[in-house]
Amino acid sequence: MRTITKILLCAFCMLFINNIYTQNENNDCDINKIITHENRFERLIYLANTYSEKNSEFAFNSAYKAQKIAHKTNNLRQIATSNIVIGDILQKNSSYDYAISYYEKAIEQLIMLKEYDTIYKMYIKIADMYNDENQIKNYDKELSIESMKQAIIFANKSNNQEGLIETYLAFGDIYYKQRKFENAIIYYDNILKYGTNHKNINIFIEALTKKAEMLINIKKYDMAMPLIDSSLSLCASSNNMKMKMNNYGLKAIVYDSLNNFEAARDNYIKAIKLAYSECDYETCGKNMYNLGKLKMRLETNESAINVFKILSDSTDAFKMFEICYHAYFQLSKCYANMNKYEEAYNYFNKYDMFCDSATNIENKRKIEQLHIGNKLTLNIEELKKVEQEESNKELLRLNWIISIIMIVILSSVLVVFIILFSRNKLLYHKNKEKSYEQQLKIDEMENDLMEIQLKNSKESLINMALHLKSYIEYIDPLKKEVKEIIDSPDDEIKGKVKNIYANMQNNISLFNNIESLNKQINEIYKDFFDRLDQKFQGITKSEKRLCVMLYLNMSSKEISIITNTTLRSVETSRYRLRKKLNLLRDEDMVNFLRNI
Repeated sequence: MRTITKILLCAFCMLFINNIYTQNENNDCDINKIITHENRFERLIYLANTYSEKNSEFAFNSAYKAQKIAHKTNNLRQIATSNIVIGDILQKNSSYDYAISYYEKAIEQLIMLKEYDTIYKMYIKIADMYNDENQIKNYDKELSIESMKQAIIFANKSNNQEGLIETYLAFGDIYYKQRKFENAIIYYDNILKYGTNHKNINIFIEALTKKAEMLINIKKYDMAMPLIDSSLSLCASSNNMKMKMNNYGLKAIVYDSLNNFEAARDNYIKAIKLAYSECDYETCGKNMYNLGKLKMRLETNESAINVFKILSDSTDAFKMFEICYHAYFQLSKCYANMNKYEEAYNYFNKYDMFCDSATNIENKRKIEQLHIGNKLTLNIEELKKVEQEESNKELLRLNWIISIIMIVILSSVLVVFIILFSRNKLLYHKNKEKSYEQQLKIDEMENDLMEIQLKNSKESLINMALHLKSYIEYIDPLKKEVKEIIDSPDDEIKGKVKNIYANMQNNISLFNNIESLNKQINEIYKDFFDRLDQKFQGITKSEKRLCVMLYLNMSSKEISIITNTTLRSVETSRYRLRKKLNLLRDEDMVNFLRNI
């Protein structure tokens, strides 16, 4: 048996050493992998960012591979970066559910890295997705607002003034899209409280412009105009052409609304020229459209026709179908106003055709976006499935190794147990005989000791009873003496009282012995009294003491002496106690009490 045990222990040691050696080899390999992975991770992220517009599926796969490398090397920064890139790709393809989940994962890692500047930007992106009305599934105004509140918290933590201003602007835009203009103005005003510098001047211009735009929407033109002028003066110093053309357009709308048509026309033309020079054809087209409508209101249909014709021809060339079909509609109205119904009808047909084209192109774009989003979703599910299968295989292999180790350990333990059990069994039988003999002797000694204690207790109670009897015998003559004192002359009273006091002093120990007896019974038989209370509720103190005397196997005569009662009274008490204990006629009360 000892030989088998040694073999099993040696096998276990060899397996343990081999496992350590394999782990060391794997660690060396991991160091080389980390060095290789650093370059590979950066290249995969570069590919993902490069192809995110051209080929979303390829970009996603590149970012996903980069994420796996980041997880293998346990690099928090790389894990966060890959999650952000994947989220950006999914956001561009309107897979908002998955995009938000990846951004939230990135935020968890960024919080550990204390990258607060990036965190607030992530929350702004999440808020924009929740606030997108075109995505009915994810549209949630409340979650959008909550995300922006988180963005402000982390912008404050970053101690970056420009970041905080940027967050205020984003929060204002959220409320602006929700048409909660009063709330939006509060956040735009928060930006305007800061002084301008070369870092935040563009955000400052944007806040002024958007606040002006909101005031125009609620027809507060007098309040909007100073903001537009301030924004234009800042645009001149910062060379911000985009905001400059927007402000010219807004200024033209204000003048148009105030019926200052000449000033409105001049500002529309400024906005058109500037947008055309900056190749911003969409802004150019919108301002041309507004200029054409202005000319129509002034009843110069011919000049309006010239504007709308230029607009329709140019927007057709640049595939801006929405502006194009609106221009054709206005051309149809102009010719109808001039009673040229044939031309009006032709342009209305063109409006109808381009309206359908614009709708088809928009639907096609949405279908394509949905198709790419579904492909990416399926890709994610497939990758998760593959990862789960690999994880299951790894877990199965690990379980096999653990099972083998456990079998070896249990086998070793079993062998050792059998050996020890065999040896202990022999010792057990030898010791059992000795223990049995010793236990018999101990039991005999305990029984003898118990008998002695019972005998002593009984004798003590009997002796006390005898003292009590002598006390009674003492009382009778004492009563007679007291009677004689009452009947005797006054001069003899003093001497006789002294004699009575001396006798009482001599017998004071008797009273103490009686009290000592009661106390001794209570202390010795306290547990016995508790057991009686538990089993038989309502049992009296005198009945408990009677139970103790019966427990000590005292006769009725001995009990009558101790209690200073007649033998008949003791028998009556025993009968009543028997009924209270629910004993049968042939049942021994002493044995019953000793078994409680």
